Amino acid sequence: MKMHYFIILSVVGIVWCTNYHLRRNTTCTKSYDCTFTAPCCRDAHNRTLTNQEHLVPRLDRSNGTCFSALGKKYDLCDSYCGCESGYQCYSPMAGIELPTRCYNATWVDQQQHKWSNCHGHRCLYPPK
Repeated sequence: MKMHYFIILSVVGIVWCTNYHLRRNTTCTKSYDCTFTAPCCRDAHNRTLTNQEHLVPRLDRSNGTCFSALGKKYDLCDSYCGCESGYQCYSPMAGIELPTRCYNATWVDQQQHKWSNCHGHRCLYPPK
């Protein structure tokens, strides 16, 4: 009978600790604040909050909430909050610094191949 209580208390303890860990960082200001199981910080409008504020200014300074859902097509992304399957976090070459967003992974591979094999005056950046 003592073993039965020990098992029940152990399970309750594990569930309580896991629940605490998952809820501990639910409020965030950017995805860096979130956990591995819920890596994406999103505001009330479901926009990803990243460390790219210098590229995408935030008018609303309210906190976000950590979510497990990764970015969809054209969502902002970063090294903490990536993209769902079939998409890749990428900043296109444009002559200016652009924020990283989720783009079709095949297109990203083509772009990376193009720019990694581009040398000299034959490779011009797209106009600003």
